[in-house]
Amino acid sequence: MKFAILSDVHYISRRRMLPGTDEKVLMHPAASETALRMASEVENADVILITGDLTDEGDIWSHEDLICILKDLQAKGKRVFVTTATHDFHHHRAYTRCYNDTKVAYKSHPWHTPFFDPETADYRSLVQDEYKWLDDASITPKLVRCATPGELWDLYADFGRNQAFSVCDEAYSYCVELDDKTWCLMLNDNFRNIEARQNESVTYPAVCLRWINDLVKRAKEEGKFLFACTHHPIVPPVPAYRIGANNRNMREACVGHLLADIGINLVFSGHTHFADVGFAKSDSGNLLCDITTPSVWHYPPQFSVVDLDGENHTVQIDSVELKTVDGFDLGKQTFKEYIRKDFEAEYRNKIKNMKPPLNKLILSLQIKHLYPLCKTTCKLTKEEYEQIQNKYVFDIIMDLVHNMLGGDGSYTPDTPIYKTLMAFSAILDSIIDTQPFKNIKKDLLKGYSVSEFMQPMLFNNYIPDNNASFDFSVEPQPRMQLPTYSSHAGEILMTALCLLALPFAKIAPVAAIAAVPAMTIKNKLKNKKHPVRPERY
Repeated sequence: MKFAILSDVHYISRRRMLPGTDEKVLMHPAASETALRMASEVENADVILITGDLTDEGDIWSHEDLICILKDLQAKGKRVFVTTATHDFHHHRAYTRCYNDTKVAYKSHPWHTPFFDPETADYRSLVQDEYKWLDDASITPKLVRCATPGELWDLYADFGRNQAFSVCDEAYSYCVELDDKTWCLMLNDNFRNIEARQNESVTYPAVCLRWINDLVKRAKEEGKFLFACTHHPIVPPVPAYRIGANNRNMREACVGHLLADIGINLVFSGHTHFADVGFAKSDSGNLLCDITTPSVWHYPPQFSVVDLDGENHTVQIDSVELKTVDGFDLGKQTFKEYIRKDFEAEYRNKIKNMKPPLNKLILSLQIKHLYPLCKTTCKLTKEEYEQIQNKYVFDIIMDLVHNMLGGDGSYTPDTPIYKTLMAFSAILDSIIDTQPFKNIKKDLLKGYSVSEFMQPMLFNNYIPDNNASFDFSVEPQPRMQLPTYSSHAGEILMTALCLLALPFAKIAPVAAIAAVPAMTIKNKLKNKKHPVRPERY
């Protein structure tokens, strides 16, 4: 079974673009249209799956215009199936803006505020306070009403429930037959009762889980292979993603384990804009593989072509990059290079706008300024050090970000950057594991070490995230034995602090010197005996 799969199309209607709209915004719908055209041209693949965030801000115009494009694909013989997600409906706003309308600045409400009724809401009350005086109809802010979940269920019926053989109407989810051997579950992971979202994580309601369980049993009885598509990932692409993700944007571990135990062992997701192949294993030993597809309007701008053999549990993923955008001249650079430059320029400007001298310090920091701290730990050769000494830390951080997004990090274990950053991570881990800082790992780092955060951003040691062919029913094994780095910086630091405090100790000075290092060593032995087991293999 061969199909194209896209995620996070983030389509924007051109009707929202007033004269003078920035070219970057104008390029946005063109990129989405280019990706859909390319997906429709994939040889021997008449199925296109889209896993949510069909539009950028959920406005009716964008949905209507995207539906016209999808209908054109259907007219060409393509079978298109979609599920909607959080960018596709309104919750904290009932209206969104037109581009290049300088009078508009809509008020952003927290997710826990009551659900707006777009038919009765006074949209003037949704714009910022300084614009509330706009009563003249000729200068009324140009806002467009956003869709509700119920409207989306009806709007996309021809790309969902109308083609399905089984529907869970309460959860806006459905199941379709892709060929005589393969069924696909299109799961909407947002509650139908939007009011409930303020107390619940993004997940599936109980009625949906019962429906999934019944379909799994039916598929086994009829000899069909059943896989699922959903928006939010089951497995975090990299541990670092957990820092910036709240529970509404991430699966709790039990959800992935529950689906695995029900009998779902292959899921395609999106949301993160990452390219990733991740695995989770339930306590019962059942395995679930989560393949995450990037956005066509982010780095890397790509979608996937999947060749699935459900009977033999094998899948081949071919990553298809948007090198150009229809109607735009990018010069000699590719669209991927254009997005990367724009992304880096945005964050460079943010740092420049920080208060001095912090802004200058961040942008001027080079490897040679950090290397003395980890020189004895990583032990680079003279030639290796000369290769990287003048590299800017900001540029390396941007590389790590793009490694996360694109998957398959470029810094292999034999590169000096890998050695330096992993050695520096080991030093930070040694300090964090000391008694005074033990809660940092638990609270800030979500139980992971700095090294566990850093390593996947440098190099993917398991199944490649792009252009891979593998058995998704088998737990992946590391491709190589990675070098380990250790440091005693924590013990040294704590001992030094105790020695500095010795002149002020009035009682038991020996105990004052020994207590913190002893507690630090005890804490490290405990962590070694009961290490953190990340959700990602």
